[in-house]
Amino acid sequence: MEMQWAKIFLPEIKELIETKDFKGLRDFLRERHPADIVDILRVLDPTERVMGFRLLDKNKISEAFALFEPVEQEELLKQFTEQHAKEILTEMQPDDRTQLFDELPAHVVEKLLKLLPPLERKEANELLNYPHNSAGRIMTPEYVDLQMDMTVAKALEHIRKTGPNRETIYICYIVDETKKLRGVASLKNIILANPEQLIKDIMNENVFYVHTTDDQEKAAQVVQKYDILAVPVVDTEDRLVGIVTVDDVLDVVQEEVTEDFQRMAGIQTIEEEYFRVGFSKRILNRVTWLVVLVIAATISQAILKSYSGVLSSMIALTYFIPMLTGSGGNTGSQSSTLIIRALATGEVKSRDWWHIILREFKVGATLGFLMGLIAFTIAAISLGNISVAVTVGISLCTVVCVGNIVGLAIPLFFRFIKLDPAFASAPLIATLLDATGLVIYFEIAHRILVTTTP
Repeated sequence: MEMQWAKIFLPEIKELIETKDFKGLRDFLRERHPADIVDILRVLDPTERVMGFRLLDKNKISEAFALFEPVEQEELLKQFTEQHAKEILTEMQPDDRTQLFDELPAHVVEKLLKLLPPLERKEANELLNYPHNSAGRIMTPEYVDLQMDMTVAKALEHIRKTGPNRETIYICYIVDETKKLRGVASLKNIILANPEQLIKDIMNENVFYVHTTDDQEKAAQVVQKYDILAVPVVDTEDRLVGIVTVDDVLDVVQEEVTEDFQRMAGIQTIEEEYFRVGFSKRILNRVTWLVVLVIAATISQAILKSYSGVLSSMIALTYFIPMLTGSGGNTGSQSSTLIIRALATGEVKSRDWWHIILREFKVGATLGFLMGLIAFTIAAISLGNISVAVTVGISLCTVVCVGNIVGLAIPLFFRFIKLDPAFASAPLIATLLDATGLVIYFEIAHRILVTTTP
């Protein structure tokens, strides 16, 4: 939708470029939101895109540049002069700059760091030294801090002075003389307070924070749970060193959801964009799980071989094998998806495992009864053999019930041993349940059909 909107203005933009009406193009771009500028520049060729960038003011340049995808940013940097690249990197928010450096090759990052002024270079290096995917890695040191013994009037003066260079001023963080975090105060409360009041008298001492080494997902969970605009980040001595803002949290959520989907599909996690991943790497990321699943599938082959006697005595049983194995795998995949998502969002905890299994056993038994009844009816009508129909119905009921429990038990076990529950991929669960379903099916068939047949 956004790209279509940009294409509407493409003829007008092209005309301004062809007639060299750079003033008109500058006025057109400067009236737009940075996100709209990105959509407009994307439909231009590389040379025109760089030209458009140079017509923007410093703030718009850094804001628009931060909204491009990493591969686009890398291409743009190659076309900028060193001075132009330096201006953009200097104006970028520290967290956006760190995110860019994370995506670039090491030799490019080293070159770009040399372009930064000493203070910004030190700041960038400090952020890059935090563990990957940690709160420290995605935080920004651009925040407003206030002293506890400041008056409200002094605090407002400090906010006016430092606010323009901060990422957000709506929440201010109160620290003591050692920079330890003591409280927070909203800009609204500061503005409405008596000018002579002390900040410590209006601050909220109940502060939700994370440490620099905490996983970035924890920062996202704190922002989501407590509905705050930013979460403060402290070091090992509880000194305030940065904040993680809600826009960074949205990036984290998107990244974590993508990672979970990849793992649940049995794919090694890929951080690069789709078109940046080479053919060989794409094969390697997928082949491992597929080979494991092929080997695991040989269990089903062994089961079929061991029950060949049952199959030879009642060949009609083979007609319903796909139904049995497919239903078990589908049910297990459903329950695993639900529990993995609930664990990821914090809706359920590992300690609730008994209540979860009991709850899902009831669900699985009900689903199994309904599906078994349908399978019995289909088998009875298609074969006219009630014994086989009963076997199929009971087997499907059992397989669905077991599949529902297995699908949630494996992610809970992974969480218990401190692994990401998303490793319990749907293909893995489906393959395990294929073998389990066959054993259940043939054992029931053996007892109902073979042992009762004279």
